Amino acid sequence: MDAQAVLELAPDSQVASSATRLAGAAGWTGLGRTPQVLWGSCPGSGKNPYRVCVDLGDRATKCSCPSRKFPCKHAVAVQLLHARGEVAVEEAVPDWVSDWVSKRHAVAVPLDTSPEAEERRARAKEKTARKRAEAVRGGVVALRDWLSDLAGSGIAGLPGRDAAWWHAITARMVDAQAKGLATAIGELRDIVAAGGPQWAVDAADRLGGLHLLARLSEAAEGPLSDVVRTRLGFSVTEEQVRSAPGWSDRWVALLRLETEDGPLRTVQQWIWGRDRAEWVVGVKHSANGAKPPPLLPHGSEVTGTLHPYPGASPRRVAAGELVAERPADAIPVPPTWRDALAGLEPALRADPWQRLHPLGCAGVRASGDVRFLVDEGRRGLPVRGDVALDRALAVTGGEPFDAWGVWDGHSLRLGAVAEPGKAPEVVA
Repeated sequence: MDAQAVLELAPDSQVASSATRLAGAAGWTGLGRTPQVLWGSCPGSGKNPYRVCVDLGDRATKCSCPSRKFPCKHAVAVQLLHARGEVAVEEAVPDWVSDWVSKRHAVAVPLDTSPEAEERRARAKEKTARKRAEAVRGGVVALRDWLSDLAGSGIAGLPGRDAAWWHAITARMVDAQAKGLATAIGELRDIVAAGGPQWAVDAADRLGGLHLLARLSEAAEGPLSDVVRTRLGFSVTEEQVRSAPGWSDRWVALLRLETEDGPLRTVQQWIWGRDRAEWVVGVKHSANGAKPPPLLPHGSEVTGTLHPYPGASPRRVAAGELVAERPADAIPVPPTWRDALAGLEPALRADPWQRLHPLGCAGVRASGDVRFLVDEGRRGLPVRGDVALDRALAVTGGEPFDAWGVWDGHSLRLGAVAEPGKAPEVVA
């Protein structure tokens, strides 16, 4: 299992980020592994280090820390160390590790493949799924109560709330196994903490999104139900996604956004499917501050198969068989910003919690103050003043150009430009 797959085991982004920092920290002792189990000790807040071990077969974990998150940051961190090849094979297994393994496998018997046994396992799996659904349902009820109290007190008091108040509701969502809700509350807290003239508007927007998600948690039907499940925190593994049929096409990786959460780095790519005429999204993570490799070669046109995750357009995808790579040809682009923004309506209806959207427009110019990109109808869209914009203006030399970027509802983060009707050139 590589570092990307290990990070996806984390119950939320906070655990993933903390685990990445721990994996790069000094102080680990007693690290070791066999083909079956992995272990180590990590300094904690008490006088004794936390002991953590991992079953490398099913990735079950055991840690002596008091965390209520599962797996905890120590369990994810030791697996990151293992993924990076920093844990040596040891012949002698500590007693505390052997005891845990023995207890886990004390009643191990050869797998019964009879129809009756298969049926029992299926029923057990269904029971586990029902218990998870019930736990999430309880978390949604708690969220509704929290939102109701907040509506009564108003959002003006949010900056004055202490860390314990935020931790209580976040921990409740983690206990309910609703990591999507825990992450959303963490993002709300970050908005409040950042302040600025727009914080109240952005906070109200996020609270509205949480309220809508709580209302639809039981009522969503059809494709929207997949979106709601994903937003609540239900997930599928990349292996499951790649085992399902994929989409064969000519793919152009045109837009890219890199983010950091401590030493955890994430790269997102918005990829245009030429035959499907739609965008998809590739996501890659890396630990220890390393730059994650993109899903596809950026700026190129790749012939191959991508496998979609459940959800709404633009669908997240996993890479399948990639056959050939070549320079990208021209891709279609809306004639005006009004057409481009109107084209987002289906995506917003399908997933109203999506915050980032690929957006393009033909024949734009920068405004005199370089704060807007203005289309042929003299309508402007705010653009981020960054290195990508500087490169775009240098490449186009003041002439009109086709532009593509990532729109967050406030401004466009420019990612690619082209002479009108020509092949795009990435600038970020």
